[in-house]
Amino acid sequence: MFDYQDCIVTKPWGYEYLMYESEKIGIWFLYIAEGRQTSLHCHPAKKTGYILLSGEAEVSFLKDSTRLKAVSKLMIREGLFHSTKAISHGGIQVIEVECPPDKTNLVRLDDAYGRKEQPYEGSEAIVPVTTDCIRFQPPEPGNPVSYTVSGVNLVIERLEKLNVLKERPPEEVILVLDGGLVSKDGDPILSSGDVITISTFTRLADTFSAPQGMSFMSVRQESAHSK
Repeated sequence: MFDYQDCIVTKPWGYEYLMYESEKIGIWFLYIAEGRQTSLHCHPAKKTGYILLSGEAEVSFLKDSTRLKAVSKLMIREGLFHSTKAISHGGIQVIEVECPPDKTNLVRLDDAYGRKEQPYEGSEAIVPVTTDCIRFQPPEPGNPVSYTVSGVNLVIERLEKLNVLKERPPEEVILVLDGGLVSKDGDPILSSGDVITISTFTRLADTFSAPQGMSFMSVRQESAHSK
């Protein structure tokens, strides 16, 4: 499989590049131009998380659609056909999380740019990465690292004890990189690739434990972060 570590993948709707990758997940940055949209596609063998960082998007499925305004999140199960359209001036910026990371796990049903039933883009769509592209580093305990994208703070951190998360704003969005919550029988309740709010995390954490701690990315609007 192609190595996407140091490149930008151009698309008829904009572009995307890889921000972070582990054995469990891949985090991609997407820019979709105003009025453009991704293909109506699915990923049969991976779940997908969306975090809308800027603008307004319409996410369509086979029979219905929903509108999202920044900052908001959405989880898409394996096999669910979906398409994302930028409906705001200036386009939209999105973080897409794939679990497990596999760009070839793609089935296109419809496409406005002639890519129906076509595989993921090849070398013809690859251009060199630019200096403004952000690459996340693996988090270390007690040493959070902050990045800013479109007025939104993305904080990469690792916590061994997760009780402190209950003190954060309930609407704050977090993306699990590694670890998470498990049941008393060891079944995964919250795991790599899941995107949730602090309010949902707090409800789960009242019952389930995190024996290995958790590495995650928190998403904070800049004004809230600076208070």
